[in-house]
Amino acid sequence: MSINSMGYEAYRKTQIQTADQGSLILMCYDGAINSLKKARKAQQEHDNQARAHALGKAQNILWELTNSLNYDAGEIANNLESLYNYMIRRIVDAEYHNSVEAMDEVISYLQELKESWEQIIRKSS
Repeated sequence: MSINSMGYEAYRKTQIQTADQGSLILMCYDGAINSLKKARKAQQEHDNQARAHALGKAQNILWELTNSLNYDAGEIANNLESLYNYMIRRIVDAEYHNSVEAMDEVISYLQELKESWEQIIRKSS
């Protein structure tokens, strides 16, 4: 690992460890969106290994978001769980059926959720 990549990893680790909950959620959405875009590009380039890796990463991020839900928040947590589970299923569909449409659908949902969280964070600060 080069010195630059070690420095970046240290910076990223510090950024994650010091972030508030809203920022962490936004980072997760960004990570999942970027992974799905990489999967889409890999599919266009017929790079099945890169596509599978990127789809797996997006799926793992959605599992992490699901596992971090606060069910004391009530109905919204249950709705988010259902939506995250649906998106995970669509990613599985994308992998199994080589479906760019499924990837695009999940990207669209994640972008909408990200925009909503950004509005919530702006209003609360």
